[in-house]
Amino acid sequence: MRQVRKEAWQEHYDGGRGFGPLGDAERALPAEHVPAPEGGRALDAGCGTGELAAALAGMGYQVDAVDFTEGVLVRARSEHAAVSGVRWLLLDLEQCGLPGLPGLPGLPDEGEAGYDLVTLRLSVAFLTNRSSVLRALGTRLREGGAIVVITPVVEHTPPERRHIALDGNELCSIADGFEEALRFEADGLAVLVLRGADGSELVAQRDAAAVVADGSLAYLTRIKVRDAPEPAGSRTEFYIHAYGPAGPELARRFALCVRTWDRNVRASGYPSMSVHPAGTPDAHLPPGDVLEKPASRLVLGWPGRRVRVTGPDAPSENVAVGRRT
Repeated sequence: MRQVRKEAWQEHYDGGRGFGPLGDAERALPAEHVPAPEGGRALDAGCGTGELAAALAGMGYQVDAVDFTEGVLVRARSEHAAVSGVRWLLLDLEQCGLPGLPGLPGLPDEGEAGYDLVTLRLSVAFLTNRSSVLRALGTRLREGGAIVVITPVVEHTPPERRHIALDGNELCSIADGFEEALRFEADGLAVLVLRGADGSELVAQRDAAAVVADGSLAYLTRIKVRDAPEPAGSRTEFYIHAYGPAGPELARRFALCVRTWDRNVRASGYPSMSVHPAGTPDAHLPPGDVLEKPASRLVLGWPGRRVRVTGPDAPSENVAVGRRT
């Protein structure tokens, strides 16, 4: 996803434009799943004109609302002048010491005050490296805290506005690195509630993916060995390279995921993702690949897929989303 330049955002907001208004469901989900504790602190990353930040303050949070565009912060301060409990801060999270985010001006250091809630509303699609930003923000969570991501999704977005939305693969990549990932729907938007950042990482770019765990690395590369005018006539070979003490095992697991994908879902389109409580019987799950989480069962449903895959043929070791076992 291309990064939108600061100048473009400045023009956007200077022209009096913004984003869609904050819906009732968007207000209700954070209040239900991450209610403000006593002395609760929230960080609204990419706050825009500040509707969500003001709503979080109304829930009882002390809010740091940050954006990298000065013009929109001027608007936010003006439009929400009557709201108390919000600090409006000029800050570019992608340019300030990632991935650890140490010593950001105006924000608490890791291990000090921290946040009970971090929100990203309609902004995550524009980040250059979403996974790194989210994991870095995860290090700022207090115990029991959560990150809430609100984003348009491809299936509900016109093709000409594809750049503002995420597909199923991109949503899965966002969930990678967290012990718990719950998805909800709010007025056609996807809402992810993420908890428990772990130490493993999926590095995903246009033509590469990698699994990092236990001091070892396995990464996927591909070579097109036969080109053709139609996709059905072309041929691509995939290779997995591994390093470190657990490299061979990572490669084996990675290869299992690739072979399962190739056999069952290749060229079928983007997956949908649904989350079910841990212990949900297989018979009550929709068709798809079942990923076992500590507190939930995540199902990736692929277009045209009518079978449920659990057990040894499913990516139950969570390598499909780069998770630590």
